[in-house]
Amino acid sequence: MEELKGKRIVLLAGDGFEDMELMYPLYRLRYEACADVKVAGIKKGETLTGKHGMPATVDVAVRDLNVDDYDCLVIPGGQGPDHIRIYPEVIRFVQDFDRTGKPIAAVCHAAQILITAKLLKGKQATGWKSLVVDIEDAGAAYVNEPVVTSGQYIFSRQPSDLGFFCDAIIRSLKGESLQPLVEMARAQ
Repeated sequence: MEELKGKRIVLLAGDGFEDMELMYPLYRLRYEACADVKVAGIKKGETLTGKHGMPATVDVAVRDLNVDDYDCLVIPGGQGPDHIRIYPEVIRFVQDFDRTGKPIAAVCHAAQILITAKLLKGKQATGWKSLVVDIEDAGAAYVNEPVVTSGQYIFSRQPSDLGFFCDAIIRSLKGESLQPLVEMARAQ
């Protein structure tokens, strides 16, 4: 299955990422859908450690990223988003990516980066249940569903939503409607 052959995806990660929220999309998008997927972090070559001990190597430093080089931005949750949202280059890259209109997919605590970047206002969003107030204070309407879409954005709540999350990313990059998937996820 080479659904995304020729597509380039950047996974934005920090130390303490939720292991499955980085690894599941990485493997599914890279090896099943055949996209070119890079892990971006603060320092190229650094080994990040997930909350549960899984390692991930940073392929490219955020400061070296160019939004024109990628078709989609994926942000896993865990503690990583909180650790890297203090870096101006992270926020600047996410804001620049927002302006492209290309898909931005955020799961669980990834909404913290979007909150810091001031990108949630007027959107429907979801994320980890402890972020409901933060998401609403940032101007978004919180929706407690496995996958929520709002314009170019794809949101999911937690690791158990990753199947829908990755399906939505793949469909989005293929130019397919996400509505049937959102309705199927809502019915779960």
